[in-house]
Amino acid sequence: MAGATGQCALAALLGIAIGVAAPSGAMAAERKSFVVSWFYPAIYTQPDNCPDGINPLSTGIMRNALALAGKNTQETEAILESVAVGGGGANNRKARDAIVDRGKAEGKPANAYLNPTTAPDPGFKTAVGKYAYGFDLDGKGANDANAFEEPETHQKGIDNAYFRVVGCVENHQAPPGHDPVYPISTWDTLRETMPAWVVTIEGKDLSRDGDVKVVVDRAINTVIRDAHGEILVDQTFEVDPDQRSRNALKGTIKDGVLSAKAPKFFLLGDEFLGYELDFTRVQLRIQLKPDGAAEGVLGGYVKWMPLYVQHAGAGLTAESMRGVDIVGFYRAYSKLADADADATGQNTRISSAWRIKLLPAFVLPREAKH
Repeated sequence: MAGATGQCALAALLGIAIGVAAPSGAMAAERKSFVVSWFYPAIYTQPDNCPDGINPLSTGIMRNALALAGKNTQETEAILESVAVGGGGANNRKARDAIVDRGKAEGKPANAYLNPTTAPDPGFKTAVGKYAYGFDLDGKGANDANAFEEPETHQKGIDNAYFRVVGCVENHQAPPGHDPVYPISTWDTLRETMPAWVVTIEGKDLSRDGDVKVVVDRAINTVIRDAHGEILVDQTFEVDPDQRSRNALKGTIKDGVLSAKAPKFFLLGDEFLGYELDFTRVQLRIQLKPDGAAEGVLGGYVKWMPLYVQHAGAGLTAESMRGVDIVGFYRAYSKLADADADATGQNTRISSAWRIKLLPAFVLPREAKH
């Protein structure tokens, strides 16, 4: 019995190693697996995005917020100096409270991160322009006057309101061929702590055009870095049995480009990225590269509140270290969100596009576990 079990495990692993799944009927399916090496909002910064300039960074955010809350110049500068010096003294705590509690509810100070509508509108600048990554999610096509043009496919009617929210935040900007600064540092931290996301593509012959199945899962193990600090290629991952992050998409490969769709898509995340990423009307476009890697864009309507909480949950720390106007973010999200209105009429989802990069990996199928 032990020998049979060992042979079963060996056969399963050999099947994965050569990229072939167990036969189904007369035709065996080919399988290629990947680990996600990058997943962040896809940004295409252009000179025409912010005609009125970009939003201020940390000190400017706080100075503007305090002025709007009624502090004069002398009071504002004293608060900023005390916060900059730091420490646990009463003066520093008072200064920090002045920034955090800059809202007002029923005549009393209110925490602006927990209650952003109690704080004055900071005049947060959102992006405009012609181009943005993504997809035509609402089907309006070129007739959608508020939509973008995709810079790679040149499709019209691209829905990406999330880009409008972050497009004029300095450390979220990224010209073509580059990734934004803040996500680079965040994603680098995530590699060490967050269980990896893995992708498996199955089809009759992945070297030819045809229909495929795309499965996206969360693994139970994190990635391992190579000697250069990058994600190690061809490492093995075991799929998390938690079904919440299991996603199956129907797609096709044509001329080396994989396109797929799904009505829903969900991933358990991390506090730096968002505790959960909950999408509807998902579309995926991935270029399969000769070296075995892949890269592309995933688009869909994502719940924006977890994205807000990503920053608001860290409060003053996020505002002072990430260069994000949290009250401004909330107002931009609530204004630009464009799908799934709640009972009050507030849209709960926002159109978005996410850059995804994949490296070759081995993923143990659920049925191969003994």
